[in-house]
Amino acid sequence: MPIICRYIARDIVAAMAAVAVVLLLIILGRLFIQMLSEVLDGDLGVDMLGSVLLLGVIRYLVVLLPFALFMAIVLVLTRMYKDSEINAAMAAGASNRELIKAVMLVAAPMMVALYLLVAYVSPWAQRLAEVIESVTEQSLMLGQLAPGRFFELENTGWVIYAESRNPQQGVLENVFLQRTQGERVIAEIAQTAKMIEHENARVFVMFNGKTIEGIPGRADYAVSTYDEHRIYLPRADFSRQAGKAKYQNINALLSLQNADYTAEFLQRASIIGSTLLLTLLAVPLSNIRPHGGRFARIAAAALIYILYLNLVIVVCSWIKREQSHALAMLAGVHLLVMICVYLAYHQFWLPAVKRYCFPAGVK
Repeated sequence: MPIICRYIARDIVAAMAAVAVVLLLIILGRLFIQMLSEVLDGDLGVDMLGSVLLLGVIRYLVVLLPFALFMAIVLVLTRMYKDSEINAAMAAGASNRELIKAVMLVAAPMMVALYLLVAYVSPWAQRLAEVIESVTEQSLMLGQLAPGRFFELENTGWVIYAESRNPQQGVLENVFLQRTQGERVIAEIAQTAKMIEHENARVFVMFNGKTIEGIPGRADYAVSTYDEHRIYLPRADFSRQAGKAKYQNINALLSLQNADYTAEFLQRASIIGSTLLLTLLAVPLSNIRPHGGRFARIAAAALIYILYLNLVIVVCSWIKREQSHALAMLAGVHLLVMICVYLAYHQFWLPAVKRYCFPAGVK
């Protein structure tokens, strides 16, 4: 492998790591503030903050890594063009092919890692993060139920309300609980209630109350009274959420053909395809004159990435809503970028073609 390829690849890896660290710190700050607000609201436990934060970072890597790679290539090559390092390498026998080889030396393993992320790791992280947040929120709500507020326990169908709390006796007063069993709605009204642990399960114990059970809209409901009634807290039901397309790995997306799964599959495939196209585009995009301005190309690279990513997301959302011609529009977006890459390389190779066809002294 030529020395110039190793040199460029090493600088790209270093620049990519620097860009990724900066973006990761920004994402961590944003996620930390968001999670901290959930902790203060009682929706997330402090002990689960680190786990949810780590899973959130894994989800953002799908967008972070392609951008870091694209910007790193532009940063390194524009610097080398500005400092005339590329011209010196060309004079020593290097060619534009060495630039592309050096870039692909970094991009190829990055795309393999990106495939594993979008196909398996990111869906797993999203699913696990939601389960942790839902279970923790349910536990905190029941353990620290504030009076005067309605609480709906996510994925259980429970709604609980308590008018006040008696701290001396450790019970809630004037409690209302509504739950469902199939089509039947069960409403519980009790003077007092408390939460206890029994055989590794949470039990909501209600005292001196009555139960109203029936199907809404029908008159055949039943009313019963009790001195003490124990209701075991149901496990959160994630069966509906588990079927969401964003939680499925690539194999599951291919096994079922519907609009949501198709849109999710095309969006993940577009992430990998766009990474390859942007990597190829970064090489001619970085071609500037010696001592020329670098920041215009860097700004252009950031703008191209943002526009490309948002176009893919918007068109995939249209596919999910089964809008006509959405698939053709997604193909058109990628085709437009391919044309831009072709035209950029046409200009990129043109000076070399001119030197070969019209050597010095020949007009």
